[in-house]
Amino acid sequence: MSHYYTDNCNLPSDRKRFDYHFDNEVFQFVTDNGVFSKTAVDFGSRLLIENVYRRNLGSRMLDLGCGYGPIGIIIKKFNSDLEVEAVDVNSRAVSLMEENCTINKTDIKVFLCEDIITLKNCFDSITLNPPVRAGKSVIFSLYEKAYQKLNSGGSLYIVLQKKQGALSSKAKLETLFDKVEILDRAAGYYVIAGHKN
Repeated sequence: MSHYYTDNCNLPSDRKRFDYHFDNEVFQFVTDNGVFSKTAVDFGSRLLIENVYRRNLGSRMLDLGCGYGPIGIIIKKFNSDLEVEAVDVNSRAVSLMEENCTINKTDIKVFLCEDIITLKNCFDSITLNPPVRAGKSVIFSLYEKAYQKLNSGGSLYIVLQKKQGALSSKAKLETLFDKVEILDRAAGYYVIAGHKN
């Protein structure tokens, strides 16, 4: 089955553009078929952004599974000194992310990437709205690789619905990270942080 956590270049295009208001800023996003939440920024991503964008994110952040870009772009807009890299396995998402960076005047390095272990840099913070449809084994592998790519003192920030495995994800993170905390809960969603010593 095709879903957004695949690289299906054969889907017909149906581009859309919408405005998104966040903290007195207006962002514009172009989306298309084959990417997650193509008609609006989803509630989970917004909740994740709200809980992360004012934190100390260090000097380099990875937007893991960036999609068309709202998490990385919005966080970068409010943290101009933060170096942001963004990756996805979906080539259409990567192209849209690059386009949306231009539209929103944000300087982000964007990569098509199957395995973040191959990335040159390590990071002080990583954000992830996990690709639930890809399955638990894929998601847990992303947590493991994120831990490996974090610098000492770095943090992984995720958002998940309780019914989609937020608590089992928290338990998994507790096997990897030195400290795990729930930052927020709203409408069945959990924002969870894993901190590496």
